[in-house]
Amino acid sequence: MHHRAVLAWVVAFGLALSVGVAVPAVAAAGPAAASPADPVIAPFSAGVTRLSGQTRYDTAIAVSQRYSPGVEAAFVATGADFPDALSAASAAAELGGPLLLTQPNQLPAAVGAELTRLQPQHIYVVGGTGVISAGVATALSHIASTERLAGADRYATADAIIRTAFAHTDHAIIATGRSFPDALAATGAAGARHAPIVLVDGSRSTVTGAVLSRLSAIGATTISIVGGPSVVSSGIQAQLSKAGMTVTRYAGKDRYATAALLNAAYFPAGSSPTSFLATGLDFADALSAGALAGRLAAPLELSARTCVDPAVGDQLSTLAATSNIVLGGESVVSSAAALNTHCVYPIVTEPLTGWATSGWALSTTADLPYSDRPPVDVNSSSVKVDSTGLVIYTRRDNGARADHPVAYAQYGISALLEYQKTGNTLWLNRAIRQGQQLIAIHTVSNGSWWFPYSFPWTYYDRTLKAPWYSGMAQGEVLSLFVRLAEATHDSVWDNAANKTVTSFTQQHSASAPWVSLAIDHHLYFEEYAGNQPPLLVLNGHIFALFGLYDYWRHTGNATVAGLIDGAATTVLERMLPAVRVVGGVSYYCVQAVYCQSPLWQNANYHPIHSWQLDTLARLTGDTRFSTWAQLLRSDWAPIAPFSLAPRSVPLAPQPQPRDQAPDLGTW
Repeated sequence: MHHRAVLAWVVAFGLALSVGVAVPAVAAAGPAAASPADPVIAPFSAGVTRLSGQTRYDTAIAVSQRYSPGVEAAFVATGADFPDALSAASAAAELGGPLLLTQPNQLPAAVGAELTRLQPQHIYVVGGTGVISAGVATALSHIASTERLAGADRYATADAIIRTAFAHTDHAIIATGRSFPDALAATGAAGARHAPIVLVDGSRSTVTGAVLSRLSAIGATTISIVGGPSVVSSGIQAQLSKAGMTVTRYAGKDRYATAALLNAAYFPAGSSPTSFLATGLDFADALSAGALAGRLAAPLELSARTCVDPAVGDQLSTLAATSNIVLGGESVVSSAAALNTHCVYPIVTEPLTGWATSGWALSTTADLPYSDRPPVDVNSSSVKVDSTGLVIYTRRDNGARADHPVAYAQYGISALLEYQKTGNTLWLNRAIRQGQQLIAIHTVSNGSWWFPYSFPWTYYDRTLKAPWYSGMAQGEVLSLFVRLAEATHDSVWDNAANKTVTSFTQQHSASAPWVSLAIDHHLYFEEYAGNQPPLLVLNGHIFALFGLYDYWRHTGNATVAGLIDGAATTVLERMLPAVRVVGGVSYYCVQAVYCQSPLWQNANYHPIHSWQLDTLARLTGDTRFSTWAQLLRSDWAPIAPFSLAPRSVPLAPQPQPRDQAPDLGTW
């Protein structure tokens, strides 16, 4: 259970729904509602079940194999396009049979074998001979009585399907026939409501007379339109309303939000023990699933490849189905998406007024961060300092010396650790010198201290313009100030720490420094806060969190404890599922979908992630961090012993040839 603490959370999460009368939910759909325990369909076990095959035809067979032999009807549509299969899905759900796919001019042998196993009483071939040849229809007729349902175009074919399967129903769902996502997402809802999916040319200002006649003939009095006015015109909505029908439009910001809105209306919490998840990027794998979802009165949601849209994820969480069916292989819908991992989009508009927390009692006695691995080997000859003891950083673009806040902070923290180990005041003086330089370069915004990067930084296809800021820098500088305060008892460092810590409560701004974001009600500290979309880097986020922990241990500040709790909860609930690559090197960042690329898999940071997670387990007492650390190690581990230094300086991967792994800067 999450606690909504720290600051008052008043953010309402949702998507606007156009004015209209809500469609009755599945529970009120009327008699003869499809039973989730349909005896014709093999029940699904609890957890995630993946239905997939080598091809779209094989995936359709995997879906069909859930049906027992002796089905009333089976539908066969082309696998080369979507309209006919989408129209057939709700009809197949109504008649209790599967939907299989075929090649236009040849019935795949495996499809023929599956139909033979099913022993259907009747086979419906969907589409004209230009879509499915006469030869395929003849082959099907050798298996069972076969009938072709076809019209002059996709809309007329849809009408023929409706005429066959729906004698009377008070409800219909209208979607565009020009694209697949909205109609696909509606298949489960249509089946649950015993309603047809009516495809229309949404670009027109009215539907055809044939559509109006069909709606009247089946007795439809309530209509759902799927998609916004750019997909199904406002004129069509007005026309249907004028004809005396109650019309509700479900339209989100994109295909995923639209699917979530529609399914939220048809499937309230606990209404179905089963849910379906299919890619929203292609139609092939999900076409057959629509018939099964509809028969089981279960929603079919759309997903990106590696994660689910937060609106979809929230709807799935609300539904709380015990059996979750995923269509297609890992490359189509990943295991992370199957487990309801939310996509983390780089939005900056959510108010910084609340976030998910876990209610940890932070440890007051645990070994501090970095105690087991200093950030920098201060004795290494590769680390250069000037005559004053200040670490030297030279820019990679022009070789000029520049102020690098993290380089100063990490060297200072490491020098203090060396001082504690040896008692040699050289290291204390070196740490003080880094702190002095950080104070010298700070700027002030909204009363907080900030430590800018005054040079541009380029990573894949993007350049941060100076000045830019870093949550990692703010956190590690905070660690240095706190540790200097404790080592010297000099109030100058306490003052510096107090001024720095408030930077984490500053809202995103287009003109002022910022590092903190709330996204999907979770708290993030951005490592590259500037004019580019937030990358949401895992290691930088955690390093920032370590600085807050140091400050909390020093002061006991309750607000800072809330920041730590929120940031660590984000690591568990949002960042780790998004960065993990099963059997490989983890991603550097979580921004969807930019970071889900081999370009952002970096072997230098993978062991840092595991080390950081072990530290978080120590600070919070939550063993889930250790479990994740071991999971990442089981995915991939370096051969050489792991060291934090010197590659933890926050320099993002530089542009590389596509056949090379990204490299990170050193100093």
